[in-house]
Amino acid sequence: MKKKALELNLETLSRIASLNIRATKLVEGLLSGHHRSKHTGSSIEFADYKDYSPGDEIKHIDWKMLAKTDKHQIKQFEQSSNLKATILLDASGSMGYESPNLKNNMSKMDYARTLVASLSYLLLKQFDAVGISIFNKTLIRHVPPRSKPSHFKHILHELAVVSPNGITKLEDAIECMVERLPSRGIIILVSDFLTKETGIEKKLKLLVSRGLEVILFHVLDSDEVSFPFKGDVVFESLEDDSSIELDPEDIRETYQRSIQDLIEYYRSHCTKLGIDYKFLQTSTPLEQGLLYYLLQRKNLGKH
Repeated sequence: MKKKALELNLETLSRIASLNIRATKLVEGLLSGHHRSKHTGSSIEFADYKDYSPGDEIKHIDWKMLAKTDKHQIKQFEQSSNLKATILLDASGSMGYESPNLKNNMSKMDYARTLVASLSYLLLKQFDAVGISIFNKTLIRHVPPRSKPSHFKHILHELAVVSPNGITKLEDAIECMVERLPSRGIIILVSDFLTKETGIEKKLKLLVSRGLEVILFHVLDSDEVSFPFKGDVVFESLEDDSSIELDPEDIRETYQRSIQDLIEYYRSHCTKLGIDYKFLQTSTPLEQGLLYYLLQRKNLGKH
């Protein structure tokens, strides 16, 4: 039993390390080729105490605390800003689709994980506060926004341990998050949007009405767009127990049209609502998605 727990721990640590390397390398590479935006509106605020150790600045010792407890406590501060960002990541079963022929591409979930990690790292580099919420039919995990650099490791851990399963309830996830979100800030939604729900537009409108900046990253595996399958194939749902056997050739054209209609639906409605929308296939280098983010959100800190 202990061996199994150790293997799981090592696997998780390996996934965290890999995700950390991908995200930091990707963001630092992009930032090195672009001027970093000037960050305004930030301040320094008290965060916590820690025990004094040699090398710490004496000026940060809390003398009142010393008088009360006879302990040397150091005040810790962190950079804060007016901007708080929350990233919602869809972890429903459909996000677990993995092409049988990945080649040099990442699986859809790894692609989405890396995107979320990279966005988080980028925001923290700007001294902005960022948090993540992971959902399927309910809110699975919620990490509140914080701005200190060490917060990144908590985000990486949550991303590393998440396992896609269950059905998508995007409307419920947004409804659940509304009261948790600040009246001003940014909400970034990362999902494949493969859901039968019909009221998502209203929920997006609700977010905008609260003064939030909304960004949608629509992530699909390349197979889900091109539908390259051949021969008689049994397609099994990743979100329930249903399955169907058919010849892909019979429905390929109709399927591809439906996917394009889905993409156009979100693109058009986002445009009407003033929401940034970016469609990404797993075959598209993630650098392109982040380059879009950098160029479009260069004044991120100005509200």
